Amino acid sequence: MLDVSGDVAPGFGPVADAFRENFQSHGDIGAACAVVVDGAKVVDLFAGRSRPDTVWTTATRSVVFSVSKGITAICLIMASERHYLDLDLPVAQYWPEFAAHGKDRITVRQLLAHRAGLVYPAIPLSPADIQDWTPTAEVLAAQAPEWQPDETFAYHPITMGFLAGEVLRRTTGLKPSEWLEKYVTAPLGLTMTFGADGNSPDFAPIIPPVVEGAVPYPPDELVVAEKAMTMSGAYEADFFNGANGDVFLGSESPGANLVSTARDLARLYGATVADVDGTRLLEDDSIDRATRPLSQGQPFYGADEGNIWGTGFMLHSRRRGMAGPGSFGHDGAGGQLAFASPKHRLGFAYQTVQAGLQTDLRAELLSRALRECL
Repeated sequence: MLDVSGDVAPGFGPVADAFRENFQSHGDIGAACAVVVDGAKVVDLFAGRSRPDTVWTTATRSVVFSVSKGITAICLIMASERHYLDLDLPVAQYWPEFAAHGKDRITVRQLLAHRAGLVYPAIPLSPADIQDWTPTAEVLAAQAPEWQPDETFAYHPITMGFLAGEVLRRTTGLKPSEWLEKYVTAPLGLTMTFGADGNSPDFAPIIPPVVEGAVPYPPDELVVAEKAMTMSGAYEADFFNGANGDVFLGSESPGANLVSTARDLARLYGATVADVDGTRLLEDDSIDRATRPLSQGQPFYGADEGNIWGTGFMLHSRRRGMAGPGSFGHDGAGGQLAFASPKHRLGFAYQTVQAGLQTDLRAELLSRALRECL
């Protein structure tokens, strides 16, 4: 029988029921779910195993993939509130080399909404290029966009982190990892980091999904997807297995390799919309501007999955209901999800080591259960 540990406040029982059901019916092996409302913990659940011989604990951390993008967006919005940058000014004002090939008009906000046309590096990169940071930024700055500035959009799986991260570095002198530590994790007492030691006893390796059926891309888009997910050769083609290795975990990738607990993610997102132990990360006006839809519908690559993008965040949509209209956050490969709701003054997070496919419903089932409680 499944042993679920943790706490659930009165009125949030449906979330606990959905969490247990994910193990019983939807393949979860090790996972955690947390909800913070007005700075107070109302859901803090964990169960299963972080490794075959290791029980999940409150300290168990795992890669949450593109949940990273929402955290990096929070860092940039915080920097804009401190007047280091203006999100509505061109990227090239802060990063002159970025102006190459007609990119001089792309604003920081458009870049964060996946509208820059730099979905993958135009030339092959090595693990050393990623680790050194600067070569990766230089390649992205020098290349031509795949469409005219702000003409359309397409999801930037990994390049987004380096693009946004270089803007933050150019304007504040700090990369996302450094801003995160100084202004977010230290004040809130969090343990999340970009990258980690994969051999650490508190690290839970990702278990790849069982893939059945045909690859859901036409041949030309499959090439794009492979370049985007491997950073044109720097990362392993076997994405989920590679995510447990030293190349992926050993350096900062602000759009893809955040390592965290669900508890810490929920506290962080809770602190964007309410006071958490004396810390509030974002102002209401910034949230209002960041949650205005900027990209939706048919993307340049792939199908319209129903996502809506704001300034670096996924917004409430038919695919991601979150806590209802006004919610903002980001999901991550394999089933991860973290978000905030200004209306309900809450932060939510779900982490899992059993990766699912794009159609995975575990996070959405938890979100639906949460909406029942609000």
